Amino acid sequence: MYRTLLLFLVVAWSVTVYGQLPEIVGEIFPEVKPKGSTGYLNCTVVNKQDGQKVCWQKGKMEGIDTFDISEDDRILVANNIAQGEREDSGEPKYEIIVTNLGLRIRYTLIVRVLSDEDSGFYTCFIRQQNQNWQTWPSKLGELMVQVAPSMSVTMESVYERQIGGNITLTCLTFGNPAPNITWKREDGKYLPDDKSQSWGADLKLINLKKKDRGNYICVADNSVRPPARFTVEVKIFYSPTCFAVQNTVGQAQNRRFNAKLECIVEGYPTPSMHWEKLQNGERYQISDGDDYSTEKLSSTENMISDTWYTLLVKNVQANDYTEYYCVATNRFGRNETTIRLFETMECQGPNCQSIKTGGSQALCACTLTLISTLISVLFLRFLNY
Repeated sequence: MYRTLLLFLVVAWSVTVYGQLPEIVGEIFPEVKPKGSTGYLNCTVVNKQDGQKVCWQKGKMEGIDTFDISEDDRILVANNIAQGEREDSGEPKYEIIVTNLGLRIRYTLIVRVLSDEDSGFYTCFIRQQNQNWQTWPSKLGELMVQVAPSMSVTMESVYERQIGGNITLTCLTFGNPAPNITWKREDGKYLPDDKSQSWGADLKLINLKKKDRGNYICVADNSVRPPARFTVEVKIFYSPTCFAVQNTVGQAQNRRFNAKLECIVEGYPTPSMHWEKLQNGERYQISDGDDYSTEKLSSTENMISDTWYTLLVKNVQANDYTEYYCVATNRFGRNETTIRLFETMECQGPNCQSIKTGGSQALCACTLTLISTLISVLFLRFLNY
């Protein structure tokens, strides 16, 4: 009771002696600036008396022991050097510009080389001697430092699941303002929910199928350039699938002609593959040598575990006309496809010097062979999906 009365008498005496009480007028408008730039907050006061100090501090005012940045035009920070990402800028981190506006005085707080830590609230207050700090005039200003999005380094970049399994892909991002997050597939195909993209940090992949394998891209954007991207590879375990580029291949015998058999194998983990030949009712494995040459080519598509294999039957003879088997195996199963080599009267293939046709007829025959091969590959791939 007595303390309240005493405080009232002191305030009344101050008004009598000094006139009107000091006041912070107007609002301290928020400042939004990108990281690394300079921010400005303006605090305008009236009726400031001798002995009163206009101060800036970081954060909301919670007592007289909180850290002050400035007092009038004097900076209270010990090491007042603005630091960039790699070295000192050589400029002061904080500076106060005092501008007289008639009966008003504006105190502008300048914050240079803005960083994440500079974002937040700042309090402008008028320090008055012999008065409780809770009665000091004060106002809040906000400095928002825009930070381009970034991704957490702890995120997993590869997931492996079996067919029918589930995955939740999570994108952990940072930035100011908080980034908007979208997921999409790198190959442009639809997500498992038949949508082109998904919004939000989490992407749930339920009841995974073979077609769900591939790269998924998380994009974080808050209009501060550049946006951040993170790629997650989803690998699906499944047993091998084999299909022939051509189920039958023809070639003439005893004229030093070769026949090429081609097979495409897919599966994950990448299957091991070998060729077999049917002879006298039994199958035996083929090895490279004088009669045969095998080759493994690169994958047919990025991110898809498809591999192209060839078997070259050298100098085709009568006993080479039989069935050949492309056999693939991994720990999830085994699969094979059959290619039949049959006899023709004339040489078949692009390296046949005995073909009599020439000019447009030869070009037409070559084009038809190429188109037939491409149609066979596309049709077999369609059936595979």
